[in-house]
Amino acid sequence: MATASKDQTVRLWKVDAEQPTNYPAKVRAFKIMRGHNASVQSVAAQPSGNMICSGSWDCTINLWQIDDSSAEGNLVSTKKRKVKNEVDESLFEGEALSTLVGHKQCVSSVVWPQKDSLYSASSDHSIRQWDVETGKDLLNLFSGKALNCLHVGGESSSLIAAGGSDPILRVWDPRKPGTSAPIYQFSSHNSWISACKWHDKSWYHLLSASYDGKVMLWDLRTAWPLSVIELHEDKVLCADWWKGDSVVSGGVDSKLCISSEISVQ
Repeated sequence: MATASKDQTVRLWKVDAEQPTNYPAKVRAFKIMRGHNASVQSVAAQPSGNMICSGSWDCTINLWQIDDSSAEGNLVSTKKRKVKNEVDESLFEGEALSTLVGHKQCVSSVVWPQKDSLYSASSDHSIRQWDVETGKDLLNLFSGKALNCLHVGGESSSLIAAGGSDPILRVWDPRKPGTSAPIYQFSSHNSWISACKWHDKSWYHLLSASYDGKVMLWDLRTAWPLSVIELHEDKVLCADWWKGDSVVSGGVDSKLCISSEISVQ
């Protein structure tokens, strides 16, 4: 798994799959990627798992390649680094394969739904689609608000959902030429939107999480939320679908909540 940090690095972690299920899994960092000049805000993996991308407060997106031919998953360009106070463990430092430049402010969210293109959202109010091979942006949408999150899914895995510094969840269809306006706008939240995620098996359903302490489930065929989950006592920071139609969410209240028995049809 990959994590992004305010220490300006991206780290890769290994989970000990042979650990007995009745014991906590052992997790250790085995790679460290340096290349950003500010906090790393977001990270996403290519569908194949051979590459990852990271978005940063330095306004750039870095691409990192992982070599699956090695049992240790070594990066293409590496050098050993000793971890302080851990004699037997070492990290490998890798350099970015390439850097995507274009955003003017923090790259708050990245997703990589197709092998050859990835998407990014930024505090500069824009959403961009990037050609991984050339490094050029293929699409540039403006939301009018600083963005916190985005996800690509829906019909033909082509719809872009994004939320940010207002209570509105917006959805764009980039397949429609000549238009940059969202095709859907959902406005039942009362504060900033922190996360959004399409359902894996339904074109019509997605969820959103907000600083208003709520997680809402949406159907594109209706303007009102199908369900409102109110389990948190403070801002909800993240949410995702889990095991089909259940929802898992985390918040400022230090709680991890799981909501089940949600009907998505």
